[in-house]
Amino acid sequence: MLRPYICAACEKVIIDKDDVASLISVFSKITVTVPSEADIPKNAVAPKEWAVFSLWDTDLGDELKEYALCMQVLYPDQTQFSEVTKIKMKIEPNKRSQVVVRMLGFPIGQVGRYTINTWIEENQQRVFGPIEFKIGFEIVKQEQTHKTI
Repeated sequence: MLRPYICAACEKVIIDKDDVASLISVFSKITVTVPSEADIPKNAVAPKEWAVFSLWDTDLGDELKEYALCMQVLYPDQTQFSEVTKIKMKIEPNKRSQVVVRMLGFPIGQVGRYTINTWIEENQQRVFGPIEFKIGFEIVKQEQTHKTI
């Protein structure tokens, strides 16, 4: 049975030729500065690439099963952001399995703590998880300075 070794959110994941992952800018909180008059819709999404990386210990025989890693992002009010992401896991004997879920945007419509849930399914049935962690999000409103010419 698969067991989690690590699960983290970061700005970017780089996989080298030897299949070794480097996590760039691991984060637990995001702060955005906007003009003071900005009105941000509740469903706003910033064009910010980010990723959730997970690494899993495996047991002999896991390579014979078809596992999918599933990930869900919830707004601070616990409503769901986008669809649940499902990625088929590549499992090799005597090797950890790693999965990168790449996201093209980060939801910015609600200040607070966004929940990331990650779990494993086999035959569309949950067999592990969820692993839950939170990413804080805050908006700093910046006053405009006006220069007179």
